[in-house]
Amino acid sequence: MLGKLMKYEFMSMGRIFLPIYGALMAVTIISRLLMLLPNTYTPAVISTITASLLIAATSVITLILILQRFYKNLLTNEGYLMMTLPVKPDLLISSKLFVATIFTIATFLVSILAILILADYSSATGFDSFFDLFLASYSTPQVVLLTAEVFILILLAIFASILLLYTCMSLSLLVNKRRILFSFGMYVAITTVLQIIAVIMITALVALEDMDGTLSRIFSEMSTFATSQAILLTLIALTLGLCATLYLTTRYMLKWKLNLQ
Repeated sequence: MLGKLMKYEFMSMGRIFLPIYGALMAVTIISRLLMLLPNTYTPAVISTITASLLIAATSVITLILILQRFYKNLLTNEGYLMMTLPVKPDLLISSKLFVATIFTIATFLVSILAILILADYSSATGFDSFFDLFLASYSTPQVVLLTAEVFILILLAIFASILLLYTCMSLSLLVNKRRILFSFGMYVAITTVLQIIAVIMITALVALEDMDGTLSRIFSEMSTFATSQAILLTLIALTLGLCATLYLTTRYMLKWKLNLQ
């Protein structure tokens, strides 16, 4: 059933995203060709600005569509139809989360590709130096493991950012009016609380280090790879815990507090 729900989401979102991606790449390629041709400075500038605006617009549209698909399908009158399906809220949330994540990654990759097409490839020297240093610091198995962990962390971060939006919208079920405004207020409140928690944790670590240099001693006794592992695994655990909290909150609201008035 999850596959069917995801297929429906793909079809609905793909009808919007695929033409946008196609238009972005077409304008980007045209801009690059004009930049390579002589005596085409003004058209090249205009087309480059257009491509840059399309890149920004694609990111904004991605965010709006993620919000719209969840809110309209589950928290408005369409929710009556969705909730009559023989599926649990878990599948409804998961299908939208997975598809939203895929299109978020797709938007990022298409935007990066467009930027690379427009950019001067000689400006990528800094990135080459960084990757050379990264590869030189670790052996091949370590590089594979660290790359996999970074990928997992990025994926969890995307999940957390989308689930935060879902949680804020689902919490609007607590009120009957001005739900969009309430959702925005909850987003500001939750992000503020998360920032305060992060500041407290960082302050505590700094205070611990200032007292007896515990962190310096720990890291000095560890290899560079072990230090990287400790940091990455800690971030993964914290992000995973945040995802679980946001998911369970959204699930609880849809299951027990659903109010489609």
